[in-house]
Amino acid sequence: MPDTVRFRLTGDRTPPRHHAPEVAERTRRATLGQARRLYGAHGIPAALSGHGADGPLRGHGHAFWLPEDADRDGRLDHLTVHVHEMDGAALAALLAADIAIHSRRESWRAQWHWIGRSGDGDAPGALLGRARVWTSLTPYVGPWHEKPRFSPADMLRRECDARGLPPPVAIDPARPAEDDGAGGHPRSHAAPRWRWRRSAPPGSGKGTRWRLVFGAPVRGPLAFGYGCHFGLGLFGAERDVRGDDG
Repeated sequence: MPDTVRFRLTGDRTPPRHHAPEVAERTRRATLGQARRLYGAHGIPAALSGHGADGPLRGHGHAFWLPEDADRDGRLDHLTVHVHEMDGAALAALLAADIAIHSRRESWRAQWHWIGRSGDGDAPGALLGRARVWTSLTPYVGPWHEKPRFSPADMLRRECDARGLPPPVAIDPARPAEDDGAGGHPRSHAAPRWRWRRSAPPGSGKGTRWRLVFGAPVRGPLAFGYGCHFGLGLFGAERDVRGDDG
């Protein structure tokens, strides 16, 4: 069963990179609307909604909605939906989704163009495939309170362990991409726009950037911390480092 569907964003004015969480949320809502039409209000796959009969799902088995600026021009051009526990109903809803967004400032459409497993050798883009080295594409916002002996790097180690990933052999500060509101220092504040939800916890305007090095290639996508299911804490593979694609 495929676990990933990649969409291409097209339009006269696709959203800027720093609107990634909002784009992810809009895409999710459009897809859930399609699922509601297919299966009814009570038949929406939990793998897409993140909610089961007993409430919110625990863990990270439900969908990650991950926008990407693949050509690095400052505007989002792709969106990857990855579900660790994909089922046929969720996949059908994704492939049937007709996603068209119109607002005063932007008009764009999302159409799927690749389907497969995230670890496949032909998986496109920087989010998928396997690599030893992964670098922040969007700010990492820690899900816990930072303490003198519990830094964002410590949080990333804990999250890697919780996801079943091998412990990184190195976690180093990384410089941000341009114009994302994170500034030039790995501990700088990200712009308040990262708090795109009213439920955002205090302090979620802070963001840091990191470079994760593993002893052996690990499979993407990798996204950690607050908002990771909507494109925050997102890492891209450094495939130009020899040995990453083994």
